[in-house]
Amino acid sequence: MSRLRFTEDQKAAIVSELNAGEMAADVSHRYGVSIRTLYRWRVKCADVKQPAAVSQRLRSLEDENQRLKRQFAELTLDYATLRAALIRDVRGDC
Repeated sequence: MSRLRFTEDQKAAIVSELNAGEMAADVSHRYGVSIRTLYRWRVKCADVKQPAAVSQRLRSLEDENQRLKRQFAELTLDYATLRAALIRDVRGDC
């Protein structure tokens, strides 16, 4: 049995039929692909359509990560300074 190959545009058109509310079994039978393939194409098309939103979310997470790293570094430095001062005070009293 020969394997059908669909272009990305054809896959997008088939997925749009699926998203329009048609039954997955009907669409899969019409084009000769499995239902699982249709759902895989739908996920793939959804990933392609929203790269700007994903990249914007990634950028905001990276910014927040950098901010948190700076805060952590400052708090670590404060902790080390206070700990050293406390140790000096405790040793001086003995």
